[in-house]
Amino acid sequence: MRAVRVLAALVLTAAACGVRTPSPVDVGALVRAKGEPEARFALKARIFADPRDVQARLALAELDDTTGRPTEAIEQLDTVEHLGGPLGVRWHASDRDRLARLVLARGRMRLARGAATALADLERAQHLGAKPSVDELVSARVATALADLRQVDDNLRTRGRTLLASLAHDAKPGTDEAAWTGARAEASTAEHGAFGAWLWTVGAKREAYEQLARWHEATKPPRDEAFQAAYLRAIAWWSPFWLGEVPPPPAEDLVGPERCGFPGADCTQPPIEELPLPPLTPDQNRDTAAARYASTRVPGATSASLAPITAAYRRDPAIADRIALELVDRAVDAAGTHAVLGALFDALGDPARARMHWQAAVDASPEPAFMRGLAESAAHTGDGPAAIVFAITAAASSGDPAVVWAAVADDLVDANQLHDALTASRSALDLAGPDVLPHALDTAIAASRALGRTQQADAMLVQRAQLAPRKRNDDTEVRAALAAHREHPTASTVAGLWVASRALPRDIESRAVLLAELEADDPRRQVVIDELLLLAGDPDPARALAATLALR
Repeated sequence: MRAVRVLAALVLTAAACGVRTPSPVDVGALVRAKGEPEARFALKARIFADPRDVQARLALAELDDTTGRPTEAIEQLDTVEHLGGPLGVRWHASDRDRLARLVLARGRMRLARGAATALADLERAQHLGAKPSVDELVSARVATALADLRQVDDNLRTRGRTLLASLAHDAKPGTDEAAWTGARAEASTAEHGAFGAWLWTVGAKREAYEQLARWHEATKPPRDEAFQAAYLRAIAWWSPFWLGEVPPPPAEDLVGPERCGFPGADCTQPPIEELPLPPLTPDQNRDTAAARYASTRVPGATSASLAPITAAYRRDPAIADRIALELVDRAVDAAGTHAVLGALFDALGDPARARMHWQAAVDASPEPAFMRGLAESAAHTGDGPAAIVFAITAAASSGDPAVVWAAVADDLVDANQLHDALTASRSALDLAGPDVLPHALDTAIAASRALGRTQQADAMLVQRAQLAPRKRNDDTEVRAALAAHREHPTASTVAGLWVASRALPRDIESRAVLLAELEADDPRRQVVIDELLLLAGDPDPARALAATLALR
């Protein structure tokens, strides 16, 4: 007992004497004496010589904060917090407040793109003394629940339902909050239907199917038209009707416009509606296509901030690296900036640098989109086994695994990693719905033929012939024009391809051929360049990247 009292006295004495927290460095005086660059260099030199130099780290964090380098400031303050000490974290109240403010800003940025990691940042900022709003905390919990509900794993989806159910309160009919009541264990049949229909709209397709199937089993015709339409969309995605492995739903279920997507229906589905493309700005041209592509991959990025990197990359990639790292240091959220840079180097045709940045993005905030970027960049580098490992995680958390597997399979074929491409294709084929299945089969057929597996390719070609995929537009004319030009290229076939491409405004292949064939002074060439630049911002990542690479 006496030893405890002595220790307590020592603690109080140490705290009173200022031993717990070192005296702060006068950053202002240091900058006035040396200038900002030299002051920064001096502080970093101290940290390099002694990684446990808390004074230098706190001073560097202060300098970073005042000069607009929040990522580096957070890094230094995180290290100080982790270093700790027998008497606690050795910092001042102003340092703690600084970290709280910076982490809160980062959490808000992650919340803006719906990242599940936003909740940890907001709660940490709250613990440090910042004050996120109640609405922000609720929104972050919803983002966390949705991330779980998009998972393949049953336990994670159960956790997501539990969290969302805890947030379901009295809400106006027709709102998202009203749909969440279907997450409760005691939810009614209609609530399960509404919950499933809402889940489909937010990309949680597996959970949507299960909720809608539960609603369907508990009801009889005539059913609610909106829920029945959602059910047909979900069952078309889930069940392998398209290759004849299971019979289609009974005739009593095939009602409304959604029935047109099933084999043997007496109607055809309308073309898929295309989302509008981001408009071009006056400063965007062929040289800024990579920056435009990358800026549309992650919310909040701007092509203007990336243009200097693309310009520097053409001169010397090492200069581009320095500018890119400077951009990361000045970012509020390093994860999002690393992801944008990963996409940028993808578009510049530098898979090694792209992979480095995608990995950094995943390390900072393991979001499904970032993991997919890492999987695809690994495929681009020719590292098939790593691409498969990363794709497993990306697919499981994406909400629609087949989309990820089909994209990675494509990239592996392009990188001539054919055995791994077939592995990815098998996963895509096992999980694909009607929109993904035709393309997944095309990729598997190409890989099989390249490996000399002719019999396997022929069998899949028979399956492919059974499919009538839902198209955005009829591409028959442009495919015929491409074939004619390849067989015997002339000015006439180029003219025919130009005419055909007008009817298919988002076709990349025809525009890439035209760009290569048209003379520099041909006015059609600039039209094609502008169209490809527009398509570099397409919501479909594969199409956008293809357009960007065509411009290179």
